[in-house]
Amino acid sequence: MLTARAGEGRITAVARYSEDRSAPRASTTRRVASTLSEESLSQLATRALTRLHAERHASVLSDEAQACIRVPLATALATALCDDATDIADLMVGDLVEAGLSVEEICLDYLAPAARCLGEWWEGDRLPFTEVTMATARIQAMLRRLPAGRRGTPSAGAKGAVFCAVPGEEHTLGVVMAADLFRRIGWDMGLLIGLEHDEILSRLKRDDRAVIGLSCSGDHSLPALGRLMTSLRRARPDARLIVSGRIAGDARAVASLPEPDAVVTCMADAEIQMRRLDAELRAEPAPRETSYA
Repeated sequence: MLTARAGEGRITAVARYSEDRSAPRASTTRRVASTLSEESLSQLATRALTRLHAERHASVLSDEAQACIRVPLATALATALCDDATDIADLMVGDLVEAGLSVEEICLDYLAPAARCLGEWWEGDRLPFTEVTMATARIQAMLRRLPAGRRGTPSAGAKGAVFCAVPGEEHTLGVVMAADLFRRIGWDMGLLIGLEHDEILSRLKRDDRAVIGLSCSGDHSLPALGRLMTSLRRARPDARLIVSGRIAGDARAVASLPEPDAVVTCMADAEIQMRRLDAELRAEPAPRETSYA
């Protein structure tokens, strides 16, 4: 269960999502959710987020306004994700879709920050692992229900990549979300999570996609990342290895690894580097085949 102190902060964030109502007096997330009108939430959020979307693209939204709007929404969404008795979280994401935001914007600007909130609450012992697991599963279900956008069946010769969470990695939502986003923009994507070293290596040996993204969230997984990179350099000399996740922002940690082909810290960097590596691979001459008379 949530502690009263932690719950009060998140209840306030949920209450802000419905400006036409006073803050609820309930002491649990479930009671807060039950006081909110789904219809009023939907109408209010659609109006507000449509305005936010237009102002942001017109470059008139201040940094202060961004902070005031984005953080409470992400916190409110994280709170709603922990409540499996209501569909407030689905409603909020539906409002973002109705407001005209793209799937990428919803993932990177709202779902990802909400997931970080969940992680921080767990690491601060304010949320049990069971609730984090449930909330993460709900985010993954939301990803599957988001509009298809440019999603399509990859054509022959489509850009291909495999994203992989290193062995022992518990924070896998980011790599799941990234794989979904790249699949939506036409990449032929593979995803490996929850696997041990030998199984990852075995699968990647059989996979002909040569761009491989390895996700690592911190020092606890660094040895596993280094071991996997060393093994992949031997088993897949054709592959291009990309290091991603929180570890990518730690220059000291990256310097301790076998040299990667790219290090990325955000989706924009990832797309640029993946396109670069894919172009390099396509430009390489095909190996000559030996013919026999």
